[in-house]
Amino acid sequence: MALPNPVELALAAKSMKENMPALLAMQELEAKLLRQKFLSLCSEGFTQEQALELCKKGP
Repeated sequence: MALPNPVELALAAKSMKENMPALLAMQELEAKLLRQKFLSLCSEGFTQEQALELCKKGP
């Protein structure tokens, strides 16, 4: 397996640094959506354990 190209790695790191605020904002929104999904499942009659398992499985 070939080693990663140092120039490509540097460009990828720069891109991640530039996009960090947006990436963090997206993570926060995803967490809020997941929490709301869990609460909605519980309010619809699922146990907390069932709701957690459904949240683990994704959309």
